[in-house]
Amino acid sequence: MTKKTQKKAEESSPPAPLPLLGAAWLVPGLGHLILGKRIRAVVFFCVIAAGFVTGVLLDGEVGVPSVDNPFSWLSTLACAGNGLLYILRLIWVNGLGGLLSNLPLGLEGGGDPVAAGFGYGKTFLITAGLMNLLAVLDVSDISRGAKD
Repeated sequence: MTKKTQKKAEESSPPAPLPLLGAAWLVPGLGHLILGKRIRAVVFFCVIAAGFVTGVLLDGEVGVPSVDNPFSWLSTLACAGNGLLYILRLIWVNGLGGLLSNLPLGLEGGGDPVAAGFGYGKTFLITAGLMNLLAVLDVSDISRGAKD
């Protein structure tokens, strides 16, 4: 094996899957950026961030689990798909001390239930999280070579 082919083989080796998927979940579009898909990365970041910001501006509540409502866990999982955006929103609403001391059942999700856009805002937040989870699956497919 010559140095030239050895160098090409090192450059084409995909990154480790778990850190790649973690980065893709944490920051929307980052997984695509790491894989060299710049346009997809920008599009995914803009669409997911715009959906999340729209949900917050419409006074939507990010999903937080509650004991008396088992379906709230599904909403929490969907909103947690937003990654760092979700974590920052919880810190903004609860403060860092409140976030750490109230995990997982004492958290506030923000939003104003009497606001006209509350339901729509929550829908935007959930949709943005699910879109990011789909983007993570897309990164997984690309890194495995199942998709270009």
